[in-house]
Amino acid sequence: MLDEILNLKNIIIQEYQHIENIGIFSCGKKKKKAICPRCGEISHKIHQNHDFMVKYFPICGQDLYLKLNCRQWKSKKCGKPFSEDLSIVKKKRTYTKRLSVKILEEVKDRDILNVSKRNNVIEEEIQRVIVRCNVRINEAKSIGSKKSRDR
Repeated sequence: MLDEILNLKNIIIQEYQHIENIGIFSCGKKKKKAICPRCGEISHKIHQNHDFMVKYFPICGQDLYLKLNCRQWKSKKCGKPFSEDLSIVKKKRTYTKRLSVKILEEVKDRDILNVSKRNNVIEEEIQRVIVRCNVRINEAKSIGSKKSRDR
């Protein structure tokens, strides 16, 4: 039920901890298999487990974090290990996609300092979210203009 409230697709909440003013949800993926990005083989063999924490957004003034179990699989066909893709967080990020969308929405109406305080995220991280979003928008615009020129 909590995974539905938090809108975590294909992810199950296994445990909840409350430490001071921080809520931590331990999560994992529902699927018991993964597809190797190199050879396309479906793998059922888990090679390793890696836990890492990502910031979700605050709810009712309480910071929420997801402790994600990112499994590393091994393909029988090519013999190479690969990590599963977690749709709620981009690789090498310490926050969820939902938090970045929330930050971008809030920055439209508020200054970075207030958004920082409201979400308990440092100002530099908010600036990085904005820069990454602008890069994606500019890349999409350049792809769109190339397509219209090719027509």
